[in-house]
Amino acid sequence: VKLAEIANELFRDIDKDTVDMIENYDGTLYEPRLLPVTFPSILVNTSSGTAVGMASSIAPFNLNEIIDYTIAVIQKADAEVKDYLQAPDFPTGGNIIYHEKEMQQIYSTGKGSFKIRSTYRIEGNSIIFEEIPYTTTFEAIIEKIGLLVKEGKIKDIVDIDDIYGIHTKGIEITVKNSTNKELLVEKLFKMTPLQDTFACNFNLIVNGRPQTLGINKIIQAWIAFRGNAIKRG
Repeated sequence: VKLAEIANELFRDIDKDTVDMIENYDGTLYEPRLLPVTFPSILVNTSSGTAVGMASSIAPFNLNEIIDYTIAVIQKADAEVKDYLQAPDFPTGGNIIYHEKEMQQIYSTGKGSFKIRSTYRIEGNSIIFEEIPYTTTFEAIIEKIGLLVKEGKIKDIVDIDDIYGIHTKGIEITVKNSTNKELLVEKLFKMTPLQDTFACNFNLIVNGRPQTLGINKIIQAWIAFRGNAIKRG
């Protein structure tokens, strides 16, 4: 694995006592307790998991938007999140079904959920789904559609092809001539992982304590952490 150039910002000045170093699992080496990240990477990379009975699920946001908002918070602590962040931004793409009230709840409390659905285009008798929800896989979608066809719950589909490769990605569904394609797409969104829900629970460890925080509080916690790392370095 070769890291991208921006990964340097995760480790910058790590050799200058910017963060605490602790013994590794067998005491033979030292490792950083935290990385001295130069931007709030916690809100840029998707993070989810469960530990000691506590769950966390953090949606990723656009790097440029997060940095712009961080600068705004440095200048004015209570800068409005909605003025800088449009919505989560997933590496697998897809379309977020945007409800302002739901999104504002996530921004302010760190808890809530939203729906994300695949992008698609229609070419003749083919429906091609390209960007899929982050929560699923092409294989899971194909398996579910195949099961619906086998059970007779969807009768318009003639063939399903996985067109995922080096230069292409997606699922191509061939349908009958008489098929109402837009209606079929809506049915597939309801019955398959082509549309899914992403639940947010911004649960983090801050100064050794688990806390569920909204985006503004997360940014403020990062600013305090980064300021300390700079002073130490």
